[in-house]
Amino acid sequence: MIGPVKLKNLKASELEALLNRNKASLEEAKHAASKIIEDVRRRGDEALLEYTQAYDGVKLDRSQLRVSKSEVEEAYQRLPPSLLKALKKAERNIRLFHRRQLPRRRQILVNAGGLRIVQVFQPLDSAGLYVPGGRAAYPSTALMLGVPASVAGVRRLVACTPPNRNGEINPAVLAALNMAGVSEIYRVGGAQAIAAMAYGTETIPRVCKIVGPGGLHVTAAKILVYGEVGVEFPAGPTELLVYAEREADPELVAAELESQAEHDPKAVPILLTTSERLAEAVYDRLSKAEGRVREALQANGAILLVESLEEASSFISMFAPEHLAIHASKPGRLLAKIRNVGAVSLGPYTPTAALDYALGPSHVLPTGGSARYASGLSVYDFLRLYTVQSLSREGLKGLKKTITALAEVEGLRLHGKAVEERFKPKRGGGNNG
Repeated sequence: MIGPVKLKNLKASELEALLNRNKASLEEAKHAASKIIEDVRRRGDEALLEYTQAYDGVKLDRSQLRVSKSEVEEAYQRLPPSLLKALKKAERNIRLFHRRQLPRRRQILVNAGGLRIVQVFQPLDSAGLYVPGGRAAYPSTALMLGVPASVAGVRRLVACTPPNRNGEINPAVLAALNMAGVSEIYRVGGAQAIAAMAYGTETIPRVCKIVGPGGLHVTAAKILVYGEVGVEFPAGPTELLVYAEREADPELVAAELESQAEHDPKAVPILLTTSERLAEAVYDRLSKAEGRVREALQANGAILLVESLEEASSFISMFAPEHLAIHASKPGRLLAKIRNVGAVSLGPYTPTAALDYALGPSHVLPTGGSARYASGLSVYDFLRLYTVQSLSREGLKGLKKTITALAEVEGLRLHGKAVEERFKPKRGGGNNG
């Protein structure tokens, strides 16, 4: 772990490592993922089954790739009532938020001067949802992916998630996918799942867009298939940057950092603070961490001291964290200066875990600095936007000189002619109109 150290005293190599987090590993993953993608593209289900045996330790036949309806129904029976209740409440909150986020399908933007322009939102025909597994089961991710897609009106929802060594999918994940409205669930993970959804196999038909977080191989595969299908953004190992001032509770700050570090040994937990005393107190707590929390802290963690709000906001916007938590008496002062971030949690009673599970907005957020140009997953990721426009004769007449002048300067004479033709007298007399 870097620090506690003043941000301005960071070595250039340390700053570069923070800003380019996981980039080198991602390049290595691309090389491995490209081979898997090409193999699945060439051999289809046969390749999927071989990779499932190699990486997940379970031998399946083709008929077992798709999860049956009876397995989904049985999953509900296997859940403790308290967990089923929690899933239902989370699903309600997520669905309510995304229903309120959903734009009107048709919006008249211009209707004057002989010009009418309508903006239309159309749901995608299909979407592939990648729900990670392996280290743990993530029913919350199943909800965070499936519910926005369902609310958007996507016609066909497909999910891929890796099986355990018994060939099973965690029942909470199956129930969550079913609650979200996913009709096709396949027990396949990793880069091979991304390839299957991008190109299709004998069992898994291709989709229009793939969304969902995963490890570096999954992230690399999504980058590689972009163009064949849509993808939302790189959603790799989780990141949390906590900004805390002197009045913050060091126990809460440390707990927040630990909660995100436990996701993955490649998770990135960072504290940015104006208080040396707070920095030392948090460091003392974090130094006692064990297991993969300790591994993530040692590999990717940092405690950085800043001298001003301006220095803090500049670093945050440059770092572009997935999650930003602000522990300050006047959080709005920093919030007003932030440009690049996936999601922001304000105050001691808004742990990042609340967003992870039950608040409503999706916890699938841009990582690796992609918050500089990308937004968190929403209904808009499952909608296409196009415009419908119509002009009256007078409306076109008002634009004629503009169109022909621009067409002339671009050397596209026939564009201008297409406008002029509409104002020529018809054969036999009269004008078009």
